[in-house]
Amino acid sequence: MTRETPDSLEGADTTDAPTPRTDDQPSFLTDPHEWVRAKAIDDTATVPLPGLLIDEVIGQDEAVAVAKKAARQRRHLLLLGDPGTGKSMIAKAMAEILPDPEQNDILFEPEPKDANRPRVKVLPGGQGRGYLTEKAKTAKTWSRVFTVFEWTVALGLVALGVWAYFAFGGGVSAMILAVLTVMVAVFFLYVARQTRFKAVQMVPNLVLERPSGPAPAPYVDATGSHAGALLGDVRHDPFQSGGLETPTHQRVEPGAIHRADKGLLFIDEINVLRLDSQQALLTAMQDKQYAITGHSEKSSGAMVRTHPVPCDFILVAAGNMDVIDPDDTRYTGLHPALRSRIRGYGYEVYVRAVMDDDDDNRLKLVRFIAQEVRRDGQIPHFDGAAVAEVLREAQRRSGHSGKLTLRLRELGGLVRTAGDLARDEDAERVTVDHVLAAKRMSMSLEYQVTRRGIETTTAREALDIDGERVGTATGCTSIGTGETGEPAGVVVPVEADATVSSDRQKGGLFLGGGLEHDPSLRDPVSAVLKRLRGGDMAGIDVHAQAMLQQRDAPVGPLGAAVAIACLSALEDVPVRQDVCVIGALSVAGRLRAVDGVTQMIEAAADLGYRVAVVPKANEGDILLEHAYRDRIEVLVADRLVDALPHALAASRKKLDFIDNALTRRPAPRTA
Repeated sequence: MTRETPDSLEGADTTDAPTPRTDDQPSFLTDPHEWVRAKAIDDTATVPLPGLLIDEVIGQDEAVAVAKKAARQRRHLLLLGDPGTGKSMIAKAMAEILPDPEQNDILFEPEPKDANRPRVKVLPGGQGRGYLTEKAKTAKTWSRVFTVFEWTVALGLVALGVWAYFAFGGGVSAMILAVLTVMVAVFFLYVARQTRFKAVQMVPNLVLERPSGPAPAPYVDATGSHAGALLGDVRHDPFQSGGLETPTHQRVEPGAIHRADKGLLFIDEINVLRLDSQQALLTAMQDKQYAITGHSEKSSGAMVRTHPVPCDFILVAAGNMDVIDPDDTRYTGLHPALRSRIRGYGYEVYVRAVMDDDDDNRLKLVRFIAQEVRRDGQIPHFDGAAVAEVLREAQRRSGHSGKLTLRLRELGGLVRTAGDLARDEDAERVTVDHVLAAKRMSMSLEYQVTRRGIETTTAREALDIDGERVGTATGCTSIGTGETGEPAGVVVPVEADATVSSDRQKGGLFLGGGLEHDPSLRDPVSAVLKRLRGGDMAGIDVHAQAMLQQRDAPVGPLGAAVAIACLSALEDVPVRQDVCVIGALSVAGRLRAVDGVTQMIEAAADLGYRVAVVPKANEGDILLEHAYRDRIEVLVADRLVDALPHALAASRKKLDFIDNALTRRPAPRTA
């Protein structure tokens, strides 16, 4: 149940009351179950799917349009946005629509003048194998020639020794001469075997083999690659001399940038790539060629550097907002020069996390469910009611009224979990019961923690939802950023007390229990207390402490609860313990919207709170599960004074006094 506070309804124009929905109203005003029935969606088995991967991208129309343009013009692309919003799918789809290029075969050959500088042979696609075969035949022929020559000379020397033995009468001198001749033959064979030109040194190393003629552009995913895998490397040779070493050109390995030649190179989480690798990537993008060298200082490959190898690729980089706003600019983040290159020769796009809840976008999500079912290949299709429940979960996870989430990776996980449950039961279709069960199973870790009550370990005594208490109010915050699953609401009691200050001339506000971590919380609460007491605050200190265990939880949403606890302690007015007040506070006394208000209300309901007061700005963001709607009453308030009648157990006279004190303005100075 959601309604405004009585004060905010006084004098309201009732002509703006909600009216029944008409056909020309937006479809988000319709419950998904009603919408599915109106659209006659029986199941996802008959939903048509697009032929191209780029057309399967949901809700990213602007990003798709830019991606298509970048593919046609061979431009670089930087995609930023929340995880699971389709960045990698857009990159893979771009490779499908790239023009089919004429690709090249890449071979490495020995450099006679410098063994550590292998030459690069570039041939049209499909010709590298024939060139390699021809060179191998030539090397085999030369090997046979050298073998025949060696044995001919050796056998000739042996024959000469035998002839000398008989020619000189077979005495001791003739025997010594014959033995010496045989020894010379053996020594010749040994030296010839050690010094002759090996056949394998003449055979090129075919490292990249492409089809002949125009062919689909290669797509290379280099996410998480180290320097050698990205830029190429030279293998270590344990036998570096003595005739057992492997020729240098046979140890060269191409990198992802070389395998992406004439195609697309995708790097997700580009900010975790080392800055020196980013600099090398920039060089490769500028020169469209990059020499391969060994990347381990302790390897024999460190002395090798090939001639430049072609790497004409388009880069699609992706990441979250820490790509352009890193925590540590020395070791993380996108290299400024690399980003400048992308901006100068490409596009930057911020992908959306939500889309409008309208008819077209709901149909796109229905298609998404069908895509996930067919892509999985093992789970059954969804019936109409199950589709509607997934749509409703998309509304809920968006966190905003009239929106649908585009965090489709997590939504796809819900689809697969529901499908697994249906498959375990040998059901022909996934039903709404399977989806509801999947929602319980696929909760984020943060959500599971709150449902088990772990956050109340040290605050268990303070969570007393019965009766009234002076100086204790209850607020809510959230844990989890929502990057994986939805955030979880955390109920946080706030205790306050007013004491005599050691400085009789002025008072102060002291925050603890995690409240001190947000400097912006002090000013709004101080403003409320100053408006309430004015100069009477001299000699009084107000202390407020939150029972907050989660250090990373934001304390801004506790602003209203902190102000009410301090006000209660200062005026000796009890606070209702069954009321949870949610909302950040401005210096003017207004309740500001917070993220995750739905999860906060549900957390309060789980702990037995009967009333939740939330900012009016969040009214459209409340999407409670059906199980919670009758368990907690939700009230909205625009200002702190609007929330006080519901939070304080005070007389009308006392409430009017507080209201007048908080809404009055200082008298202007007279000349």
